[in-house]
Amino acid sequence: MLVRIITIFAVFSLFSTMAFAEAKKENCTDANKYAVCKEDVVKQHVIHWCDRVKKEGDKAFPEMKKFRFNCCGDEQDYVWVNDTRPYMIMHPIKPQLEGKDLMNFKDPGGKFLFQEFIASVKKSPDGGWVDYQWTKFGESDPTPKKSWVMMCKSPKGEEFIVGSGTWAN
Repeated sequence: MLVRIITIFAVFSLFSTMAFAEAKKENCTDANKYAVCKEDVVKQHVIHWCDRVKKEGDKAFPEMKKFRFNCCGDEQDYVWVNDTRPYMIMHPIKPQLEGKDLMNFKDPGGKFLFQEFIASVKKSPDGGWVDYQWTKFGESDPTPKKSWVMMCKSPKGEEFIVGSGTWAN
């Protein structure tokens, strides 16, 4: 009986994995590999983590640092945090940025993107999109990207900018 249950479970798992892979393949065409997430998916994750920061402050950062979401292909999408100075507070993919002053940090097109993030949340604290260029993990050439950023005040009154992005078409 136990062998039969294990066999049924194994067959079910195999078919489930194949169905998921086929659905992923259908949604992850070459045409949308660079636009890996729908805008509402990115916004949903930023809103979730901003709510956590509003409730927990910096206690949310360790869990946020481990959090990944996958919209298409092998991309590992993430959420980052900077403050309004702007200093990088937490970046799960590029930890070498943490603690760095990003006031003069430019994308390859010359845009001061962290200044743009600050301007965006000052204009609309509930969130806004910022277009820029960023190099994908494992690649050498920059790709157009856009990120949703929100102002998130901690219980201590600290102002954090929480953001996440998607590759633009």
